[in-house]
Amino acid sequence: MSTPTARAYAGVSQRHKPCECGQAHTAGCKRRDDESAADRCRCPRDHGERCQHRTRADGKTACACTWAFVAEILRAGKRAQATGSGYASKTAAAKARADALALLRRAPAAAKRGATLADHVDDWFAARCEGPNALRPKSQYDYRRAIGYIRGSVGDVRLRDLDVRTLDEFLRWMRTHHQGAETATAQAFAVLRAAIRWGARRGLVATDPTLTYDATPKPSHDRRESLTPAQFLRFLSWANARGERLGAALWLSVAAGVRRGELCALSWLDIEMDSAVLTVRQNAVLVGSHVHVGDAKTDAGQARRIALDAETVDTLRRIQAQQTIESAAWGDEYMHTMLVFTREDGRALSPETLTKGLPRLIRRYNREREIHALDATADAEELARLARHKGMGAERLATIRADETLQGDPLPVVAWHSLRHLSASIHLAQGDVFSTSRRLGHASVSTTTKIYGHVIEGIQHAQAEAAMRTLRGEPVA
Repeated sequence: MSTPTARAYAGVSQRHKPCECGQAHTAGCKRRDDESAADRCRCPRDHGERCQHRTRADGKTACACTWAFVAEILRAGKRAQATGSGYASKTAAAKARADALALLRRAPAAAKRGATLADHVDDWFAARCEGPNALRPKSQYDYRRAIGYIRGSVGDVRLRDLDVRTLDEFLRWMRTHHQGAETATAQAFAVLRAAIRWGARRGLVATDPTLTYDATPKPSHDRRESLTPAQFLRFLSWANARGERLGAALWLSVAAGVRRGELCALSWLDIEMDSAVLTVRQNAVLVGSHVHVGDAKTDAGQARRIALDAETVDTLRRIQAQQTIESAAWGDEYMHTMLVFTREDGRALSPETLTKGLPRLIRRYNREREIHALDATADAEELARLARHKGMGAERLATIRADETLQGDPLPVVAWHSLRHLSASIHLAQGDVFSTSRRLGHASVSTTTKIYGHVIEGIQHAQAEAAMRTLRGEPVA
């Protein structure tokens, strides 16, 4: 059996594909199976033995095999080649070849037939995990999750076929499979965009569709609900009265404005009691199911010194005294980690302990507040039931009923990070954005103004009123 052949037209050829149709040549052909060389078929098209044929309306046959192209150029003395196949006509294959030649001249690597977006993102991620500016473990963990989204949606797209439709398809897939996850969608798109631009700078991507894309998702910057200073003090008094271990961490989070990971990694070696200064040197993050301790989140936040007030220093001294008592109680089983915030046996706290602990405490506060608000006459039956309940008891019920910190409206259930926002608001009220930005460890003052612009705007209104009172000679409070 003869092998399938190809007819070339300046880099374009028809690739005959064997089939089982068994259709013979046209009636005017000389049969291929004749033994005599003189009687061999000399049809204009050199069909393979099992080449795909189709019969036209006039009774003639035409080959239905697809067309392919080979495009190559010389670049810096080296040959760069691109191929393609599966085109229905010679014209379509020739057009694709012209596009491939243009692509080879702009970005030879992008014209490679087998390069997919999934392969490219993997290469980019490997490069980002190397060198002095390598991604931190938590960032690597988040990037891997985003790359999983990319691979599952548009990973099979060839680099040379990358365009705005690819970005549309990715966002459509995210909204279908992760509906409502606006932040995750924006972060995953940012990873995809970074990988594409990295490839475009290296000639791996011919055209960067992200430069002109008009539907880039943005993470939600809605103002997070936060406690007011009065609500926080009321809640803190309640927590301290209950002997909650998180009480001191709550206070320091607001007083110093440190992140939850910075709290969990804070060492006694980082605190100068006499000078009332705290130095942030480490940050603890949860990577999967493991806690990783490394540098602060930003370069500006690394080794930043935070001035402490007298009440915060007293709080830290009380923590030291409590740890001394716990160390003696646990004996040899106590773990001397030198950390400020620990469990009773000295073990380090996970950031998730703070994340989950605050909402749980607030819900407990609100529940006790409801009990405190019960009327002694109208709700006598309910109070009697609570006094008998094994989870409450008469003694605890009496404590709740007498607790003055439970007066007032219920507290909103907020995230731990909202305490940092409360701290920023308090310090920004003093009018110094620069020192507040440094205290918070933001990468720049613009970050502070972007996040807390609504707070700064309110302060500016108050300052404007004070300035006008000064102008009129009125006393300024």
